[in-house]
Amino acid sequence: MAFSGHTYPTLIGSFPGSEHKKALDYIFRYCPEIPCWPQLPAYPQEGMLVQFSGGLPGFNPQRLVLDPEDAAFEKEMLAFYEEYLAVKEGQKPFAATRFALKEDDAPGLFMFKERLKEGHSIPLAVKGQITGPFTLAVGLKTKEGKAAFYDPTLRDLITKNIALKAAFQVEFLKDFGVPVIIFLDEPALSGFGSSSFVGVNREEVLQVIQEVVEEIRGRGGIPGVHVCANTEWDLLIEAGLDILNFDAFDYLDRFLLYETPLKGFLNQGGNIAWGIVPTLKPEALKKTQAEALTEKLEVALERLSQQGLSKGFVLEKSLITPSCGMGTLSEELVPHALSLLREVATKLRP
Repeated sequence: MAFSGHTYPTLIGSFPGSEHKKALDYIFRYCPEIPCWPQLPAYPQEGMLVQFSGGLPGFNPQRLVLDPEDAAFEKEMLAFYEEYLAVKEGQKPFAATRFALKEDDAPGLFMFKERLKEGHSIPLAVKGQITGPFTLAVGLKTKEGKAAFYDPTLRDLITKNIALKAAFQVEFLKDFGVPVIIFLDEPALSGFGSSSFVGVNREEVLQVIQEVVEEIRGRGGIPGVHVCANTEWDLLIEAGLDILNFDAFDYLDRFLLYETPLKGFLNQGGNIAWGIVPTLKPEALKKTQAEALTEKLEVALERLSQQGLSKGFVLEKSLITPSCGMGTLSEELVPHALSLLREVATKLRP
């Protein structure tokens, strides 16, 4: 599905505090064109490594461990793959399987859908998000403390679990007849290629991301990725993502080093989501003004214009976001961050 962001604002997903309704009020006030459902990490079940891990064989949510040596693991794994195939072949609806998110897992998602039903205007698109397969597979460990990614069986289980839980979100939010965007949250990719992940090769990373991307797209969704630092952006372009979201406040110059592959990405229908509001830096957030953030992006647009990409074209294929989720901010700073986001997007929109 062809999609253009038209420089509208949207969010990464996480909010501070314990009130989903309050987060939704903010979302529909400041991002009504492309709203998303809120995640509140104040609740343990909404933590990044827990929220989408339910249903994995051998999973211990308290320890964030997968144990393939558990006596029940083989039986659980067989049941997992049987359910996976039943969903893929259309023999079983999502709701009857482990791949459906439940209200206890993601209350913000269910409240978001109810709010959309009540809405007086139809958004241009809606957005969901899920922990990316790489980040989840390096975050979950075996009982020996080794990242699950290094075990091919565990890696495959995690990837397929994420792929179908992402697909579930697409199906769940399709009812409104607008594009459904799903971001893979992949902060761990900022360490890819470093000594942190010795033995992880490019092909393995590409494979797990592509599998999830293809599942999202196969359901009619729009796959995007959020990395809140620097990474190998050409790898993510190769993975077939439609939206690249990055921390444009701190990593703009490094991102633009990929200007040649970015030109191809945009010309083939991709979008850039510029994470320009510094939600990872509360002190900078307090001091910054929308004019300064807008000027920073204007410099990037000028640089891309030297690649033959007109400013108007790039803005058409852009979204404006915070640099990362707002879950670590104080609640008092949220309105300021969202006001900046809305103001920058409005200033830039042609």
